Amino acid sequence: MKYQWHVLEQRIEDIIIVDIDEKSLERLGRYQNWPRVYFAEVINYLDNARVVGLDIFFAEPDTLPLQVRQYFDKPSFDSLMDNALKNNGRVVLVSDLETKPIFTEHNRIGYGYIFADKDGIVRRGFYTLFGEKTFAGQIADMTGSTNKEDRFLVRFLSDKSFRRISFSDAYQKRVPKEYFKDKIILIGGTAAGLFDYHAIPFERHFPGILIQANIVNNFINNLKVNEISYIYVLIVSVILCLLTSLLFLSRLARIYILLSIVLYALLILGSFVLFGYFYEFGIVRPSYAFVLTIVFTLMYRYQFEEREKRRIKTIFSRYYSHDLVEKLMEKPPKLGGEKANCTILFADIRNFTPYAEKTNPEDVGKKLNAFLDEMVQSIFAYQGSVDKFIGDCVMAVFGSPVKLRNHAYNACLAAVEMVQKAKKIGFRIGIGINTGDVICGNFGSPIRMEYTVIGDPVNLASRLEGVTKQYDCSIVMGPDTYALAITDPTEYMEFKELGKVKVKGKEEEITVYTVEARIGASE
Repeated sequence: MKYQWHVLEQRIEDIIIVDIDEKSLERLGRYQNWPRVYFAEVINYLDNARVVGLDIFFAEPDTLPLQVRQYFDKPSFDSLMDNALKNNGRVVLVSDLETKPIFTEHNRIGYGYIFADKDGIVRRGFYTLFGEKTFAGQIADMTGSTNKEDRFLVRFLSDKSFRRISFSDAYQKRVPKEYFKDKIILIGGTAAGLFDYHAIPFERHFPGILIQANIVNNFINNLKVNEISYIYVLIVSVILCLLTSLLFLSRLARIYILLSIVLYALLILGSFVLFGYFYEFGIVRPSYAFVLTIVFTLMYRYQFEEREKRRIKTIFSRYYSHDLVEKLMEKPPKLGGEKANCTILFADIRNFTPYAEKTNPEDVGKKLNAFLDEMVQSIFAYQGSVDKFIGDCVMAVFGSPVKLRNHAYNACLAAVEMVQKAKKIGFRIGIGINTGDVICGNFGSPIRMEYTVIGDPVNLASRLEGVTKQYDCSIVMGPDTYALAITDPTEYMEFKELGKVKVKGKEEEITVYTVEARIGASE
């Protein structure tokens, strides 16, 4: 793709392709039946060229078709070809590793191999192969080129950059000789039936003779694509992996993936910009490193998050109903601590100590457990959490860590129901409710920790539970709870102002309120 963006279509005047194309096959017949004299005639005609290169392998003596043999007695077109090579004196033929062409005396030979990389794409040119010069290398030498780099990335031009003359036009002398004067002439085939096509970075089927033309052009004009050293590619790969790993710290997986894609896009963009200055930065290795880093970090993230979810689920299953725990898992809270606005409720049994002293311990235990079970069910019913049990006292939290639209209203509904249930069991309870900003998190020592809330609103809720005795009522709430709770319809509850009270830890008096089930409301 980089080649497609930066491929040049500049006109090259020094190199001309004499093309064995479809037009030549139509005029001169099947290529396999061409007598070697065709090439001899063209070579003679190109005697004013700077260099003539034939990308055609003459491995065996010429064989003639039957219709020609009946008119000639042992004709030797090879001798005509040899004379043409001798007369021209500036011809290069392609050679094979195992077999040399039959013509070697009056011309140069060079390996005509075109090597593709492991992915099947031709990217590189060579000056020598197996200790011998290549076809393009020999042509470059004959032009006086000083570029003798053994292995390089070819700076490809498009197929429109080179002038192309049909072989049949050159053979039939339809093109003036002056057209070829002092030019590098390359003779080869682009006809589909010759099957001399290769894949290059920007095209899947590119004629071999045009690849040779590009390599020759690179030699004579000292062009190439500079390949950035592997050590720098390795350094960039390591940096890419480290940055991708750091992005792993992002809490949301989709943000991590999005940022990783942006990072990879910057890598691709950088490689495109460098290629615009003819520096090739191989992105295959960094891409492998990037993909592997993504896979491993996502696998680790999945295992880490699953382990963390199990831990959170274990912690909160003690405080929440099963349905609420599942809802909480969709967006787990920060166990390390975070600020939250919530409502805190303290419920304590009145005169429980005298009752416990007069009653059989087993009966006390059964009745207390029955009481606590009813309280927990009411708390769970209104999406609250049981923070802790303190003897016969229950502490509950509404609005943290699961967010509620009106946590104060839910706490009031739960409190009214708790008073009614306690009365049925035979207990009278006092409930203090307060709303405010608290710090919630997992607190304690490494040996024993618990998820709870701390802050002044918690202390005030506990103090308000004691104020119920002062006003001889079951529920007392602070002004913030009242202000938030009455924003919802209150047909099931009736709020009343009790007055101002001075509580421990507060310099000024605060207005307190109570709530009861509205007469006629279903219990």
